[in-house]
Amino acid sequence: MALYYRTTNIWTLKNIGDAFLSRRNPSRLIIIGAFYRNQLEQNIPGNYVVIQFLGDVQQTYRLYCFSTTQNGKQFVYQAHIQRIHQGKRFVNNICSMAGFIAECRVTSQFLPFVQISTKRNVNESLKLPIEKIFEKKRHKLVVCMAPTYALMEWRILLLGIELWLALGASKIIIPIQSISKDAFDILQEYEKAGLVVLRHWPKWPLLSDKNPNGLVLSRGIEESHVNCLFFAKPWAEMVAFTDLDDILIPTQPLKVYSTANIDILQNLSNEHPQAGSFLFEHRDVRMVLPKDKPMSPLDNFNFNFLINANKKKKCTVWRMKTRVIVNASRVDTINMHESGINRFGYVQVYWKEL
Repeated sequence: MALYYRTTNIWTLKNIGDAFLSRRNPSRLIIIGAFYRNQLEQNIPGNYVVIQFLGDVQQTYRLYCFSTTQNGKQFVYQAHIQRIHQGKRFVNNICSMAGFIAECRVTSQFLPFVQISTKRNVNESLKLPIEKIFEKKRHKLVVCMAPTYALMEWRILLLGIELWLALGASKIIIPIQSISKDAFDILQEYEKAGLVVLRHWPKWPLLSDKNPNGLVLSRGIEESHVNCLFFAKPWAEMVAFTDLDDILIPTQPLKVYSTANIDILQNLSNEHPQAGSFLFEHRDVRMVLPKDKPMSPLDNFNFNFLINANKKKKCTVWRMKTRVIVNASRVDTINMHESGINRFGYVQVYWKEL
């Protein structure tokens, strides 16, 4: 066993153990959000609502939706349920929860709420409000950021927001988990200007009360991305999923213009008409932030520190990590570095270099 332990990844050992364990009392499902299904995405008639929830990783679920017609007749529908990340950590960790999306047919396109239950009994149902459509105006490029947690570095925050806006994004959605007052004050000013949408994101999953990294797992970020996707679907054409310090930048930065990223994505879409999502490789850049000065006012801040930025040395990994940008109407779920469920007929396109 000692030799096996030393030569095998410890996560592999844990996963082997999980395969032989079981639980008698599965966790209750936790609903994260409910959203209208855009009728332009449908290939069958009817009105549908998509419900995102967390459930036990080793359980299957039945979910019933109850809605009422204009004549007062009750309509019951058993939801079609898909696990968001079917192939990722599917058996691993019996104590963990996984994300699911459930799709229900309802009686009207814009119901204020739907009643749901794990039993076919409306008397045991939960009244679930459906998220209102945030925007009427269509946006060509929207950015969904990963949730902020213990965010204190406001200069990187400014850099990420300003670059995305300068290159074509017209709305940036930022889920807030935990953040410093200075950084939050900056975000609120962007929100007042109509450039940023701030949304609450819970501290899930919770691994440690001492280590701030224990508040975030890749799965938690993925659930946030899925939530952001359905929030933006009714009014966004393309959606980028990223961290604050990851930005899509053209290969010739000195020739950029205000719609540069939109044109990049449009050209790729013309070249790949069945693309549901595009994966872009990371190219890491090293930079040194200016030293903090006591009472340094925001009015004097500039981006001159970027002059000394340089490319990181060439990596030899077999495949660089990627960031994903999707056609919002063609994808239903997002993993950390790629798309998850592509709608029927659409594919993921891996793009190594522009």
